[in-house]
Amino acid sequence: MPAPPGDGWTLVDIGESDTTVYRRGNVFAKCCDAAGVEELAAERARIEWLAGTGFPSAKVLDWIEVPGDGGRTAGSLDGAGAAGACLVTSAVPGVPGDTLPPEVRERAMRSLGRTLRALHELRDCPFERPLASVIATAADVVRRGAVNPQFLTDEWRKLAPTDLLAQVVAESPYVESVLEPVVCHGDACLPNIFFDPETLEVSGLIDLGRLGIADRYTDLALTTIQFHDEWSADPTPFLEAYGLPTPDPRRLTFFRLLDPLTWG
Repeated sequence: MPAPPGDGWTLVDIGESDTTVYRRGNVFAKCCDAAGVEELAAERARIEWLAGTGFPSAKVLDWIEVPGDGGRTAGSLDGAGAAGACLVTSAVPGVPGDTLPPEVRERAMRSLGRTLRALHELRDCPFERPLASVIATAADVVRRGAVNPQFLTDEWRKLAPTDLLAQVVAESPYVESVLEPVVCHGDACLPNIFFDPETLEVSGLIDLGRLGIADRYTDLALTTIQFHDEWSADPTPFLEAYGLPTPDPRRLTFFRLLDPLTWG
């Protein structure tokens, strides 16, 4: 896996992806080997699109490829033939949500509710995450035996991943029948949401590799369960600020189960 060119980079131990992240001042470099170039290039496109809407997020500063046998050179647009790549972005100001102290969390939840609603109201997004495609990804992860049990609840760990997938498949017709496609972050967990520590307003979103048109509960399910798991907090302030004080419990459960089956 290539490292970014130049001196002064510090390895950052964050995230769950197969990339390696470095920091130098207010700049981050996410680097991957050949197998991850296509996925990293897709993330770059999503960052560029969201930044172009004026929504608070990182900005792409550079794209560096290590040429492979395909003969491509650094700076090519699609990453084909590259032996590896580095995506260089600006740092998002503020602090990640998982570091906020208890006394400010209700204000942060309300801020995030408003921000997520604004994200979901964006238009003309060129990226999509159809539910059938996400379920297919989960089926592949389960088939390969790659489900990470740390991402599952204690109750779900008692069941075989194939049984969990069967629950998802059985419930999917209902979810499809009430689908509300919007622009979703796709991995709206607290470490990926940054806040101004003074105002508690959302200062930016990071890790946009899954951004795209999907059911709004893709984000709502993950965010609300994060409040419960990480903060032991009732998500009501978030849901009220979002404008959905009584969410559909079936869709919350569905997407909370589907998400951990898609990493691996």
